[in-house]
Amino acid sequence: MSHNEIRPNYPRNCWYVAALADQIADGLHARRLLGVPVLLYRTADGIPVAMQDRCAHRAHPLSDGRLDGDLVRCGYHGLAYAPDGCLVDVPSQDSPPRGVQLRSYPVIEQDGFIWIWPGEPGAATLRNPPRIPWLGDGAGWTSTHETLRVEANYLLLHEHYLDLTSVFTLHPEAVPPDIDVLPPLDEVEVSERSVTYFRKTPPSRLAGWEVQITGLPAETRGLRREEGTFVSPALHVQRYVIEPEGARPAQLLRIQAFTPESPGVTAVVLQMSRDFAAADPAVSAFLSEMFHDWALRDAGTLETVQRCRSEEHRPRRDINIKADRAALRARSIVHDMLAEEIRGLVSG
Repeated sequence: MSHNEIRPNYPRNCWYVAALADQIADGLHARRLLGVPVLLYRTADGIPVAMQDRCAHRAHPLSDGRLDGDLVRCGYHGLAYAPDGCLVDVPSQDSPPRGVQLRSYPVIEQDGFIWIWPGEPGAATLRNPPRIPWLGDGAGWTSTHETLRVEANYLLLHEHYLDLTSVFTLHPEAVPPDIDVLPPLDEVEVSERSVTYFRKTPPSRLAGWEVQITGLPAETRGLRREEGTFVSPALHVQRYVIEPEGARPAQLLRIQAFTPESPGVTAVVLQMSRDFAAADPAVSAFLSEMFHDWALRDAGTLETVQRCRSEEHRPRRDINIKADRAALRARSIVHDMLAEEIRGLVSG
């Protein structure tokens, strides 16, 4: 492997988002997850299934086939597989070869996501997919969704959203008019598998987009509470609370599922949730368009960084600054998870 080829740096013993739950309805759906082609579908009872998207006979993608009840029939020679990946029927002979089974993956449907475990099957029961504590049962929250494909490594995305000091250059319209620089982080909280930063801004007038979504006068002053969490290699959550003087706080959650397709490509599921103006479709439309635009700008920047790194003639070490505190801790957690998996392979 040459120096400018990207090595896989994602742990497999982790729950990743394969799709939004409502994306997996009728039919067969192809995904590429951590470099592996995966087939997703639902049984007649609505239970999600994930298995290797490759017929054992001639490497034809099963996603090009069809459903036959709960079985998947290959579109090449018609071989049929059960939801557990077992080959159960070969139309050209009386019985299938014994012991032929494609890999199937543990799957959990939770919080509107289809979660998949691509690592050691037995380890899946030891950990549950992450939850979003603020959402609780979802009551009082209104959400919109979007999916993106970003040609950049998933850790670049995590690091980008753990340091929002780029907002002044990438998204200047997002900054309240009285704030010239973001204050230092109040705290960076680290656990075994997560990193959270906290920041509070001084009281200032509302930015134009804050006026639009809250309906408050432009001269309204208030502080902002910002919180960003690397929940796991698969999930990043940002919480932004506007606390206007004399008015009810308005809370926004930006929930981003990062699922590597390959070392240089990441599938992103973006969910925007809010606890105000729940029945106002105009607010939903405004936020959807705004965050779509912001996500595209972020993606373009990260794709440029990824491209520049891949074109470098020799490896180099990036410098770090104070704003990288949370990002560096997240990277350290990923390195520990990868080292743990390597130790498991060696001991096994």
